[in-house]
Amino acid sequence: MMNLKKIKNILKMLAILNLLLVSAVRASEQKIAYLAHTSNYWQVWTMLPDGSQKQQITSSKYDKTHVSWYPDGIHLLVNGAQGWIFKINTVTRNETKIELPIKGTLDAVISPDGKKIAFSLTVAGSRDNNHIWLVNGDGRNLRRLTNMGGLQHEPVWSPDEQWIYFLSSTSKEDHDIFRVSTLTSSIEQLTVDKIYNFDVAISNNGEMAFSSNRQDNYEIWIQEANGNVHRLTHNKAIDSRPSWSPDGKVIVFESSRNGPMNIWRMSVDDKLPIQLTNEKIGARYPVWSKTSGNKL
Repeated sequence: MMNLKKIKNILKMLAILNLLLVSAVRASEQKIAYLAHTSNYWQVWTMLPDGSQKQQITSSKYDKTHVSWYPDGIHLLVNGAQGWIFKINTVTRNETKIELPIKGTLDAVISPDGKKIAFSLTVAGSRDNNHIWLVNGDGRNLRRLTNMGGLQHEPVWSPDEQWIYFLSSTSKEDHDIFRVSTLTSSIEQLTVDKIYNFDVAISNNGEMAFSSNRQDNYEIWIQEANGNVHRLTHNKAIDSRPSWSPDGKVIVFESSRNGPMNIWRMSVDDKLPIQLTNEKIGARYPVWSKTSGNKL
């Protein structure tokens, strides 16, 4: 007859196998991570691209400010309002703090291969000394990428990891999009004299989505790989923070078109907006996972 210790070990192994199976299934699905105000804090949630199966991932008592997906489609890099960053397992809900050599980042993002983290930070207490930094995923080998005047922030990785896109304000009259080479630290300016440009997202096809008020109201714009620029959304509300689907055919974004900021989805072909969340206080920062998953 099997003793109690062996039974417990078997049950433990079965629980581990079940967790691995759940993780494998979840990693095969496309998901959207976002922030929603829950029990007095901005917490991380996930949902499927059609808005179904919403799940609260975090419940820790601090505001979350920014999220990005690891390539496994299970883990998230999450920024806290206190300047700390965490690797969070969306299956087990475990939070693992990542210690950085310098403190205070709010916009750290994981690279597509999951090995490096880009973020912006000032070490001099002045917004005129805010730069883009690069560090290994474990917090080692810190390197500064930019050395220009003004504010540099909101880094975004290119799919091939050769560029980091970011925002910079070099005067009081504009806010433009730049990119810096992760190999040579050379910098290119991508928008000029279009007033305010924010919220960069790069598709796997090389297209850049961003928000801009170049025609008075904040809308989502797309710059194609050939350089052509066109407006995607047309609404009197604020449309911002786009994120691409893995196939580059759909975006999710924030919009205030029904009151508080909530998450919407739109195909770049039919341009029909579909509301995915309806939070009373709002939902923000949608980020599409890069796993292949099932098509909509």
